[in-house]
Amino acid sequence: MTADLDDGQLHTLGLLERLRAETRGIEGVYSDLYRRVDSLLRELSNPNLHDIANMQTRVELWTPDGAHVRWAVAATASVTIAHAAFEAAVKNWPHERFTLRNGILVIREYAP
Repeated sequence: MTADLDDGQLHTLGLLERLRAETRGIEGVYSDLYRRVDSLLRELSNPNLHDIANMQTRVELWTPDGAHVRWAVAATASVTIAHAAFEAAVKNWPHERFTLRNGILVIREYAP
């Protein structure tokens, strides 16, 4: 009985040692990943980046049931460019559902 208990304890200790060794290897990878992601996030605050958040006129591709936006095909401040992008999107993907919106206002909608 004691031999089984000792074997179980030794096995558990071996597992703990292996887990500790694995986490040592991950530690360097994690810190490098953290540094890289942090660097990319800092780039988002660059004032020279394109300001897509303020481009309210968007062409959006929706799920087939129309419940969720799957992808913003185009975002622009120009309604004229947005209409052209909408027509190009419908022409390229006629089986998909699209909206042309300015904020929450739906300007055009295409549902096959």
